[in-house]
Amino acid sequence: MTFIDLKPDQRVIRLSIAGVLFLIILASIYYDPINYKITDCSFKYITGVSCPGCGLTRSFHSGANFYLTEAFAFHLLGPFFLLGFIIFFLKYLMESTIGKKIQPKMKPAVIRTFFLIIGITWLGFWISRMIYEMF
Repeated sequence: MTFIDLKPDQRVIRLSIAGVLFLIILASIYYDPINYKITDCSFKYITGVSCPGCGLTRSFHSGANFYLTEAFAFHLLGPFFLLGFIIFFLKYLMESTIGKKIQPKMKPAVIRTFFLIIGITWLGFWISRMIYEMF
């Protein structure tokens, strides 16, 4: 792991990002999308099938309240995205506090493979959900 010194303005940016992530996590805990509907999905309204992100808000809420079975039922990747938000919140908060960028040593091929797996999983989940909804 590498630690790189941050300039004061970079620390403020990281603290701001941590603040936004904290608000998202906090909203996920207290905002119940089932009882307080925001809007309907435009993609679903036009096509009749769920979009790739349908269910993420409900999944975040369930995951943040430790109802993991419900969280996975609403969206397969929702709990993993929520965990990613929590990890990045902690990372940016620590970086802004200690004044050093925390950079794990990973090969670019590993990072590309990780995001490729997430993309393929998300696409596969969406396609299987569309097939299920059509029949």
